[in-house]
Amino acid sequence: MNLPPPPNGYQSIRLPTGSAWILPRAKRNLIAGWQKLNFQAPLRLAARRHPEAVILRGRAPVIAFPCPGLGKVVIRPCWHGGGWGRLTRDLYFGPSRALRELTRSQTLRSKKIPTPEILAVLFYPAGCFLRMDVVTSAIPESRDFVDFLSSRPTPSQRKSSFAAIRSLFSKLRQHGVRHPDLNARNILLSHAAKNPWQAWLLDVDCVHIETPGDARIDTANRNRLLRSLFKRSRLGDLGMDETRVQALWRELFPTS
Repeated sequence: MNLPPPPNGYQSIRLPTGSAWILPRAKRNLIAGWQKLNFQAPLRLAARRHPEAVILRGRAPVIAFPCPGLGKVVIRPCWHGGGWGRLTRDLYFGPSRALRELTRSQTLRSKKIPTPEILAVLFYPAGCFLRMDVVTSAIPESRDFVDFLSSRPTPSQRKSSFAAIRSLFSKLRQHGVRHPDLNARNILLSHAAKNPWQAWLLDVDCVHIETPGDARIDTANRNRLLRSLFKRSRLGDLGMDETRVQALWRELFPTS
């Protein structure tokens, strides 16, 4: 399958496993790190061989490993969601999914909305389909909102992290960004030493850029997150019942 030209700032390269759109400044180090593991295997598999690799939860297993010159990087396989995903799993007809994520990530970053930088998208041919890995820089000292809440944060941690989430939602409203899948695992919280808490937006391929400042965007984003928290509570991921989720929500958005 012939791929279209990559978005501005990326270049196309051939690989033993297929091809990639990659940031030129990341090319040498990412390939060198991959070659030390197994350059003949998809990176999502090769990275598991690294002694410091970490497998993270997600729709599909997400792998993080240290890559010399780039710090820790995260490999996230593209995977369909919902009922369709149970049939098609990680098979895509063409690169449109990756192109959306790259261009929307660039748009968000240009608006100073925190989202991890995409270093590369890797394409693996599978007959008339593609499998794809999105490779991003890892955010140091971070965990998603579900893991954060299940860790029983202190009142001080809750206060600072919730303020960071409100700041993120405020920026989304300001720039007219609606995220239809803004679930609790698509918010990443980071807090490195001597740095303030920050909330990051993940899985941005599905975001829509609409009317800046529209209150309906903020309502839609909040409602999606609230539904996710109730779901995670029912699944036992948060260690709290739905009544406590309601109290948490009033603490997170006290003027809602």
